[in-house]
Amino acid sequence: MAEKDSVFEELAKPLRKLLEERGFEEPTLPQRKAFLPILNDNNTLLIAPAGTGKTEAAFLPILNKILRTPRSEGIKLIYITPLRALNRDILDRLRWWCKALDLKVSVRHGDTSKRERRKQALSPPDVLITTPETFQLLLVGKRISRHATYVDWVIVDEVHELAGNKRGAQLSLSLERMRRLKGGDFQIIGLSATVGSPEEVAKFLVGVNRPYEIVDVSMAREIDLDVLYPNVTETDETLASEIYTYPEVTARLRKMRELIEDHETTLIFTNTRPMSEVLASRFKMWDLDFPVSVHHGSLSTFARRRVEDELKTGKLKGVICTSSMELGIDIGLVDLCIQYNSPRQVARLLQRVGRSGHKITKKAKGRIIVKDSTDGMESSVIIDKSEKKELEPVKIPEKPLDVLSHELVGMLVAEQEWRIDDALSILNRAYPFRNLEEEDVIRVLKFLEDMSRRLAWLRDDELVFSRPSKGKRIFNYYFNSLSMIPEMKQYLVIDDTSDEAVGVLDEPFVAEYGEPGSKFVMSGSIWRIVQVFKDKVFVKPVEDPVGSVPSWVGEEIPVPHSVAQKVGSLRRRLANSLEKGKDYEEAVREISQSLDLDRGALKKSLEPIKKHSEEDFPVPTDDRIVLEKAEDTLVVHACFGTLANRTLARFIAKRAADELGESVAVTVDPYRILIRSERLSPKEIKAILTGEMGQDFQKTLETVIEDSRFFKWRIVQIGRRIGTLDKETDMTASDVDQMVKGMKDTPVYDETFKEVVRKDLDLPKALDILNQIVTGELQLSSIGILADPSPIAEPAWEERSLTFEPVSPKRMKRLILGSVRARLLSEERAFACAECKDWVEVKEIHELSEPPSCQKCGSRKIGMIEREIRDIRRTLDRVKENSKKGKESEIWKIIQKTSKLVSNYGKTAAAALVGKGIKPSAAERILEKEEDISDEFLDLIINEEKKSLRHRYGSS
Repeated sequence: MAEKDSVFEELAKPLRKLLEERGFEEPTLPQRKAFLPILNDNNTLLIAPAGTGKTEAAFLPILNKILRTPRSEGIKLIYITPLRALNRDILDRLRWWCKALDLKVSVRHGDTSKRERRKQALSPPDVLITTPETFQLLLVGKRISRHATYVDWVIVDEVHELAGNKRGAQLSLSLERMRRLKGGDFQIIGLSATVGSPEEVAKFLVGVNRPYEIVDVSMAREIDLDVLYPNVTETDETLASEIYTYPEVTARLRKMRELIEDHETTLIFTNTRPMSEVLASRFKMWDLDFPVSVHHGSLSTFARRRVEDELKTGKLKGVICTSSMELGIDIGLVDLCIQYNSPRQVARLLQRVGRSGHKITKKAKGRIIVKDSTDGMESSVIIDKSEKKELEPVKIPEKPLDVLSHELVGMLVAEQEWRIDDALSILNRAYPFRNLEEEDVIRVLKFLEDMSRRLAWLRDDELVFSRPSKGKRIFNYYFNSLSMIPEMKQYLVIDDTSDEAVGVLDEPFVAEYGEPGSKFVMSGSIWRIVQVFKDKVFVKPVEDPVGSVPSWVGEEIPVPHSVAQKVGSLRRRLANSLEKGKDYEEAVREISQSLDLDRGALKKSLEPIKKHSEEDFPVPTDDRIVLEKAEDTLVVHACFGTLANRTLARFIAKRAADELGESVAVTVDPYRILIRSERLSPKEIKAILTGEMGQDFQKTLETVIEDSRFFKWRIVQIGRRIGTLDKETDMTASDVDQMVKGMKDTPVYDETFKEVVRKDLDLPKALDILNQIVTGELQLSSIGILADPSPIAEPAWEERSLTFEPVSPKRMKRLILGSVRARLLSEERAFACAECKDWVEVKEIHELSEPPSCQKCGSRKIGMIEREIRDIRRTLDRVKENSKKGKESEIWKIIQKTSKLVSNYGKTAAAALVGKGIKPSAAERILEKEEDISDEFLDLIINEEKKSLRHRYGSS
């Protein structure tokens, strides 16, 4: 018998019959490799791309074991997945297998109804699907925890999503507590995408001193990667004027459209949600019928499900998405992944491109569309590192104290009293806590005891800790702080001159740039911060673009030190070739051949290095820092990556303030630090970096970290997680300053410092760089003061100046109106007939007939709603049956309310109702003023959306 068939032969006959029914003719590579280790009871980490039968590779061998074990009570298998959105997808697949085998499956997460939870407690499922957060509740629920003691198997999906963060650290402790509850072990299987340090991830998965097997088939298939840097054509010039953008942008759009049309299904990845929205808007302004849509975590469940279904059925040819699509959501066959701009990290590129090709035998195909020379070089380096399998290692958090605090309180929720040595023996078995000492535990317990409303009692002999007599507080804290995902506060941006809402900024952006005087770009204009007060940022419009940073939403993906250094070494290689008299074309050909990349894209990306060399300027490389100044901005060219450069920038600003009394504004990218100052010259910056102004680098860097806005943002997050602050507590800037002072030398302060160093600023790397400058291992050169920025500084000048050319107000107005029109008309809703109640269909607004009418009875009483079709049909059936439940349901009320507007005003009403935050009453006010989708209508929509935004954040 061929090897490929043999693993299916290991399964029980009922399972083999189901495999035939499901059309599984032969096992995929992950199934071939993983079945036997799992059937042999080995803890297994399976690393494979999405869509290669990974879930079945873990699930089927366990189903086989359940079938071959005498039927018993309790939960047999727990399937843990980090995304609630994935639960439903997995549920549909797992339910199919289980139903045929007479096994019960249930889902449990934060939105599971009380009725369903009670049902699970009274009659437990055989298979329970849950999230890491809800998994903790299985440890403390009276009935459900009893059922959980029967667990023999645990599957952890998307392990790469969890291993490097505190959700994972928390899960590792929960798994150890589950083992104690059970009084024994269970087999654990982890499913992961391509990851940088498989051994570390496996140890994280299984815990300390437990055996494991790694099955890594992530690189088993060929991967086809390239960089594309499109040239502008006459067509692009024409299109640019039609969609109010720039020829460089339309060149990238055109190239992407060509690629999408040449493939069956394409995922287009962007690095931020706003960028995915902007791209979708540009495509829709170009052609409303072009079959692409958007998918990211901020969208409603309805919108995400529609996109996933339409991808599967082929209605869509492309989806513009963020990391939400890196995960294994079932979307059918994808044959191309486009990465828009550099993916910034090797693992991220491989996880994204891994979504294409799907069958493991098919080649994964990815193209990176780049916007400038730096982007092109960075992407070339990332592709080279991808092909050499040089992924970034996963950094597992080291004994995080906020996770520890929550877990200690969780132990007291489960049992009244614990011996410290007993608790420590459980905690030490979790890999992130393998180095936890008894003194760490006692210190955290003392902190929990010293709170005004204490969360623990510690006995005087420090051998036992117990639940405080007023136990209600510990239950409130434990159940309200289950999640280690940072709560992302948002700030409303208000134009101080007109008192109008401009937009919304996320907390990390405000943490990094939210100082009065800082400038940023939003909605095509430049704004200067006047004041940050509570959850509002007051701004004034300014003309001067220098020093502005583009606003973004969500945490920026940092470029690692290793990638930035490789870009530096690529520059060095070209500079050396040119220095030796080699022709530029020949040098580029050699580099492109060695990297196996598109020569045109590489030639364009390396052009600034050539120009820089021709002007006899020293080229900044992996081992050389170069300083220059043009106008009022200094540039420190430093190929050290995002976090190291952020740290060095703050170090320079701190020293400039302390030693020279000079207050400076700094911005960074992975290759440069920009310092805005009229007075400072490269000479002073050199003195700061070489230690002429003092070499107590460590002390200054520590102060820089403690003074950073990152620290202030993180300390509030960690204070909430440890229980020092209630979730609802609003913190002003002065409150946070007080908290920083008050928390000195406490677990909250220490954990904040650790987290900032791990995620926001790189203290060890910055210290290393400064020491290397002092010893001469790193060269430090200065070009001096220039009339214009050097060729290598130019991209930063353009990027940091404005991210696009200054736009005339008239043109900006056209762009805003055009993109709002495209957004409204491409929104999807479910439309239902309120007359015959037999017709329900999902359509984009522009697809509606005018006037909209029922395709069954012809009535114009058409309502619209953002809900699943099956829920709407169920409601309409109930209304037809005259059921009170149907008539009083929210779905029917919305259909009735919206049908009045749609029947009176047609398609324009539908366009008004999909405006952000626009209620039917507000839509009616707009429609009374303007009945057509005109510029005036779009203006009214924009103003109403701003009012709605303002209302959402309160009117203060």
